[in-house]
Amino acid sequence: MSVEDVLYAVSKAGLKLEAGKTAQVLKAYPAEKLTPQLAAAIKEHKAEIIRILGEDEEMRRTGIIQSERQVFELARAHFELDGKGGESWWRPGHTRTPGG
Repeated sequence: MSVEDVLYAVSKAGLKLEAGKTAQVLKAYPAEKLTPQLAAAIKEHKAEIIRILGEDEEMRRTGIIQSERQVFELARAHFELDGKGGESWWRPGHTRTPGG
């Protein structure tokens, strides 16, 4: 399972992840929604998840993009792509504007 898959599973399960400010601590809540399999996957990717959460927090705080991943997330949101191969308003050769 990739870190992206883990974060998707966390979101789908209705969990929130919180990284410690100074230590390599990662909390998941509400704990009752955390399955043993998901807990193991989070533990496996803990360092990378903490890094991603830190990048996202820094971007929220400063407005400055911190990673390539954030660029792609912003592009997906802007072009209304779902990241799973779904349709958007834009297609090659298509000149219609959003909402038009």
